[in-house]
Amino acid sequence: MKHKGIKNLTYTQRLQIETLINAKIKVKDIAKQLGLHISTVYYELKRGEYQHLKKTNDFWRGTKIKYITKYSAQIAQQRYEINCTAKGRPLKLGDDYEFVHYIEDRVHNEKISPIAVLGQIKHKNIYFKTDISRTTLYRYIDMGIFAGIRITKRKSKYKKVKVAKRCPRGTSIEKRPSEINARKTFGHWEMDCVCGPTNATILVLSERLTRKEILFKMENQTSNSVINCLNTLENNYGQIMFSKIFKSITMDNGSEFANFAGIEKSIFGGKRTETYYCHPYHSAERGTNERLNREIRRLIPKSTSLTKYTQSDIQVVEDWLNNYPRSILDYATANELFEEQLKLLTWEQ
Repeated sequence: MKHKGIKNLTYTQRLQIETLINAKIKVKDIAKQLGLHISTVYYELKRGEYQHLKKTNDFWRGTKIKYITKYSAQIAQQRYEINCTAKGRPLKLGDDYEFVHYIEDRVHNEKISPIAVLGQIKHKNIYFKTDISRTTLYRYIDMGIFAGIRITKRKSKYKKVKVAKRCPRGTSIEKRPSEINARKTFGHWEMDCVCGPTNATILVLSERLTRKEILFKMENQTSNSVINCLNTLENNYGQIMFSKIFKSITMDNGSEFANFAGIEKSIFGGKRTETYYCHPYHSAERGTNERLNREIRRLIPKSTSLTKYTQSDIQVVEDWLNNYPRSILDYATANELFEEQLKLLTWEQ
């Protein structure tokens, strides 16, 4: 059939294409059956492409989730109508499907926010024909141009005022040097636990400058378990490097952090780090911890039992956190900045 240019399809034709594609009919046969040029069908398949979530149940391995590229007549029609109703200034995306698919793929498969993907594109100078701002990106998401991506707004919750019933267990955060508060120096950490309905918990350490995360699975939420994790860290890094990387740790007043003498004591003898305790009910004084704990909950939701997770599973979560492009880091990753700081420490020796 002679090609006479890309043809605008009706919604009925799009539904026919979806039915035939799902029946695994070849594209050339679909074009012939509908009286269309083969390039028109290929163009239409790109227009209506989206990532379909598929769950498979396996008796031994449990539920598996994967994404499959499929065609949706409804999505194709929505995108067509959006392009038709765009008056005045045209959509900046144009025909840059590579850009659209790149953002859709990373959001769906790597669980990265759209703005983080856009920021990393600019941070790493990844070339696309399209160059849009944050505002334009979210406007296009609201318009439905990016398949399967939705922006949910957080509801503000009323917070009851709590009255502190005890003073900090160890050295108060009030005595923490101002340079730590300013986040200008490396090696100052915050520590907290992410808990579940069972005894198993995750110890989380967050470096204030680079946002580096270190996660340990603990069988119970006790001071001995916390000290054992710190002993492991100190043994891995060695006494000299540990003292440079972990200059101070700030934590809350939970019972698992009550043994501040044990936390501060080095396995090599002497003192391994300085400790500071937040005011009771002032979680904002560990802002980095609290913010990154929210990210952990994206992969391990609340009320999920942590017993079934191994340290290898927790390591996957840690790697995801440390390789996430963050706006506060100008869309660099925590791992990139942490490695830079380690190189500086090596040169100083």
